[in-house]
Amino acid sequence: MARTVTAAGAIRKPKAGHSTRLLSSGSLPPLIGAKQLSQARWLLAALVGLALALAFPEPRWLGLAWLVPGAWLAVVAGERRWRLFGMAFVAALVFRLVSLRFLLNMPHAAGAIGGWLALSFYSALYPAAWAWLCAGWLRDGLAKLEWPWFRRLGFGMFAAAAWVALEMLQSRLLGGYPWNFLGVSQFENFALIQIASVTGVYGVSFLVVWASVSLLFAVLQIRRSPANPWSWMADVALPLLALGLVCGWGIVRIAGVPASTKKLTVALVQPSIPQQLIWQGNTGDERLAKVLELSRLALATKPDLLLWPEACAPITAERWPEVFDMVKSSGVPLLFGADDVERVSGSDEVRYFNSAVLLTPDGLQLPSYRKRRLVMFGEYIPFEKALPFMKYLSPIGGSFSAGTEPVQFTLQAGEHTLAPLICFEDSFPHGGREHVSAETDLLVNLTNDGWFGAGPEQWQHAANAVFRAVENGVPLIRCANNGLTCWIDSLGRVRQFYGQETGDIYGAGFVSFEVPLGQALGQMVYNRHGDVFGWACLGWVLGVAGVRRFRAKRGLHTGGGIG
Repeated sequence: MARTVTAAGAIRKPKAGHSTRLLSSGSLPPLIGAKQLSQARWLLAALVGLALALAFPEPRWLGLAWLVPGAWLAVVAGERRWRLFGMAFVAALVFRLVSLRFLLNMPHAAGAIGGWLALSFYSALYPAAWAWLCAGWLRDGLAKLEWPWFRRLGFGMFAAAAWVALEMLQSRLLGGYPWNFLGVSQFENFALIQIASVTGVYGVSFLVVWASVSLLFAVLQIRRSPANPWSWMADVALPLLALGLVCGWGIVRIAGVPASTKKLTVALVQPSIPQQLIWQGNTGDERLAKVLELSRLALATKPDLLLWPEACAPITAERWPEVFDMVKSSGVPLLFGADDVERVSGSDEVRYFNSAVLLTPDGLQLPSYRKRRLVMFGEYIPFEKALPFMKYLSPIGGSFSAGTEPVQFTLQAGEHTLAPLICFEDSFPHGGREHVSAETDLLVNLTNDGWFGAGPEQWQHAANAVFRAVENGVPLIRCANNGLTCWIDSLGRVRQFYGQETGDIYGAGFVSFEVPLGQALGQMVYNRHGDVFGWACLGWVLGVAGVRRFRAKRGLHTGGGIG
């Protein structure tokens, strides 16, 4: 049995589960965890979290994402249970605080700071739980490498499935917050992300974690057997083969997309109205005048469709004829964001909806689309009746109601069909899928990123949206108040965006895109069948955890690994 010598020279038995188990005689010196580095682990955990944040926009150093999961386990493995979770949570919290720093740009101090801290703490729980779960099973295996290669392989795949399982939960619990999933960091790796058409973004997350954990085992194998330079090959062979096959298939898929014979010219208005101005009740006419001026310039490009972003300008009864006359005289339909009001039958209750409305030269196309996934504190105040003080955390006066179903709009006598999304609805994998049927030609997102000033949120939002195009096999157009106004093709490539020539994506103006439709990709596996892969990962994790718990109760558990 391993023994530890105290400063006084006495011999004592180390406590069960303590990190000194990693220093037992005859074992490999641990990658991280020597006594002189024990206090530095907290700093290392913070650096791991920072590295993961830097993999996302901005600066989007996507290569870091491939190193972080394995490094995360190396930093925290061998610690006692609550110390382990503490280190894991520090890494996750730094990742969230840095990547969500754009929340501090909101022009409402209490909401900005409170929302940044609350959302960072909440969303950090999921990756922290992953590290706690996986590293907790590596107390012996990380240092001694007593597992055979096939058991290390199994653990690497289990760790990847566990990450996916927690992302599945994060996208659904408490309304869901599917922002900056690990796979999203690879949004510019076009060959790799084609797998999302089958597995959703979760397949990319799986491959990144599997490769990263396998790389950790490979490094440890090299340290254990320096005389055998090929000892690491067994750990990385299958992950590399899987990545090669996925990327190869992605390249073939991209090359095989036929040219489209149908095109839709879309003009998009980006008014760049400051959020403080939107909250002022007496600025509606001024904002509408600006949007109409830009719209008339945009209509000179002879588009087939005109888009306004979410919540850019209210259209009062007095100004409605001016808007309708513009649409009627130009013959160009207008899709815009508006507040929709409904009185509940038989009561005095009035409900407000954040809606997308299509105005054609013949009038409104009904029904309008009512946003289904609302932003906490931005569109509704949780527990506002039971906890009235909650309203002070938000600048909104009252809560919107949520819509209940997707809506499709048709253009040019039914020749084209588009499905609207509002705000961060284009971040939900399962939500985006619900809006795309076999007849849908185009996804359109109307959003107001003016809440967050000029910062990384605009590119992070677009990076999330890239996967909705790949998952559903249709182009996606984003019309934003202050960026990123762009169009993304059905393969996930951001083809054009406002400010591309000048480098200023946040300014006011308009842009016109010619978007190809109906490129004969067919209906995607993910669009048809949904989160089969994600649910399978969650089932696998629960099954393994259940078996381990059963074996532990029966006295059969031998420690480490997944078996």
